[in-house]
Amino acid sequence: MIIATVKPSLVLTRDGSHSLRNNITGEHYHSIFGAYTESMHVFVAAGLQLQASATATLRLLEVGVGTGLNLVLAARYALQADCSINYTGLEPYPIDIEILKDLNYNEFIGADLFNNYVTAYPQLLTGAAWQQANFEANVLQKPLLEFESEQCFDLIFYDAFSPVSQVGMWEEASIAKVASLLAPGGVLVTYCIRGYIRRQFLALGLQAEKLPGPPGKREMMRITKPKHV
Repeated sequence: MIIATVKPSLVLTRDGSHSLRNNITGEHYHSIFGAYTESMHVFVAAGLQLQASATATLRLLEVGVGTGLNLVLAARYALQADCSINYTGLEPYPIDIEILKDLNYNEFIGADLFNNYVTAYPQLLTGAAWQQANFEANVLQKPLLEFESEQCFDLIFYDAFSPVSQVGMWEEASIAKVASLLAPGGVLVTYCIRGYIRRQFLALGLQAEKLPGPPGKREMMRITKPKHV
């Protein structure tokens, strides 16, 4: 399994933004065609922009925090669009603070916001919230199947590693779990478009649509839970 006992390597992707390479599996945390570009396309444009006005405070869950790129992009979106977002991230194997400091996301997101996140990161991993105006984030060091929540979520970023190296995250138990965490009318976005995964969501009564993918990937997937479910 993917356990972060071996330090990941820093990688420069094609749009100039950093990603990490898992040196156990050889997988990258983001697309090598562009980490920032992929996150903006899959998670912000196809998910956050669609759901930002769903409720007074958007309840956002990310499965697989990784480098925190999507977390900080959500914070920036909340600040720029003047909307309220409550973010919960699940990351059983968080990266080390020294690795986080090496990432060049300040060039893409803004130095003040990203540096603020880096400063707050150690406390965030101990259970403290990170708050920026109308954005609040909490990160839990636990896997999806051990996560319990009294609330459902309006938007889920499903950003696990691929089914090749993290098989369990794409099996029936995990898909059923994440589907149960979606609020009626809620949306899940993921880069993964495997047919058997799509069919699992459909079998649970959810809607699945294929969307154009980011550079280097033909398609991505967006899942919607009908409001009557």
